[in-house]
Amino acid sequence: MKCILMNKNISIMLVEYNTTLNGIENIYDIYNIDYAPLSISNANKTLGANLLKQINDWFKGRGIPSWRKDLEKLLEKLNVSSPEELLNKSYALSLSDQYWLKEENSNVKWQDINFFTNDFEYEAYLEASLDSSSNLTTSTDKAILRSPNNTTDGMLQKGWIIENGKRILVKGTYTSSREEPFNEWLASQISKRLGFNYCNYFVEWTDKTKLISKCENFVSEDEEIISAYDVFKSEKKPNNINDYEFYIQTLEKHNVPNARKNVEDMFILDYLMLNTDRHLKNFGVIRNVNTLEWVRTTPIFDTGQSMECDKYLDEINFSYGTGKFFTNTNKNYENILKVIGKDIVNIDIKRLDGLCDEYHSLLEKYKDKLDMSDKRIEKLVNGLQERIRRLENYIEKFKSSN
Repeated sequence: MKCILMNKNISIMLVEYNTTLNGIENIYDIYNIDYAPLSISNANKTLGANLLKQINDWFKGRGIPSWRKDLEKLLEKLNVSSPEELLNKSYALSLSDQYWLKEENSNVKWQDINFFTNDFEYEAYLEASLDSSSNLTTSTDKAILRSPNNTTDGMLQKGWIIENGKRILVKGTYTSSREEPFNEWLASQISKRLGFNYCNYFVEWTDKTKLISKCENFVSEDEEIISAYDVFKSEKKPNNINDYEFYIQTLEKHNVPNARKNVEDMFILDYLMLNTDRHLKNFGVIRNVNTLEWVRTTPIFDTGQSMECDKYLDEINFSYGTGKFFTNTNKNYENILKVIGKDIVNIDIKRLDGLCDEYHSLLEKYKDKLDMSDKRIEKLVNGLQERIRRLENYIEKFKSSN
């Protein structure tokens, strides 16, 4: 069927959408390409680029990935055959941007259907998503599919809910240790103390015996997230600068405030927590969809894969670590600090005093529910102390050598 790709109420292009294959087969007309997702508008400007393929890559990327934990059980309970099928259930709407698909002759308006201002059903979806042992039977209620949860990416079980009128993202766990929510909490506490720009997470234990983290949506109804991956691909990188400087300069070219500091802070946090998953879609910028202005960097988010959470007790090691650093997916964290520059000396490490005790208390609170051993708790708390001490030593050495 013919559909229009929309950005709020602005028509971007007329396409043929195959409801059987759940993909876009043809582009009939382009109306306002500047209002398209950055990856699509970039492809349209690039000689030889396959625009149709780029649109389908972008569209498929909106859906739940094939590697989502317990995906088959979730799809069974939702009574759908594939994640791609979910994209066709509610205009492909998201809570990370304002894009959607509507039939060519439809009169529906964005304000009538978007999930920023319109409520949605979420309890049954959340139960199906977070609790693989749930007794929830296969759903035939179409309301469960009118939800922004059809467009949640990442491997973690997750879902959007509404609390006090706010859109809240609930995330479960992936590793056997089930420590990801603790790591999101810890990232928030470090960022708060050090004055970093961050998304605030807190930990809860659900009545379904699940440890979860919660955070409020940091995108408004007039904004979208542009991933660092798309930013990185938006221009050709000169050979004489590294990935980091190229990214910073691209943001500064768009007048993104505090770009260098905010990106530096993010990698300093990752150093402290040995985050292994700062891939190019776990940070970026926020663009105003009305003016197309790049208004700010995304706050720090998705730091769950940290603190050696995927390691067995005898494998945990906080003295050495590698992380993702733009196109280098296995870079020594000591070398990452060397790249990000001299502003690291402005970190007041003393603001982290007492944090290890708070972290210890949190782990103790949940240790029986997670069957977490005292030895593991000790290793994690001592590991945090070691990372803080290493950063403090690095800062002192940097000061003394300059």
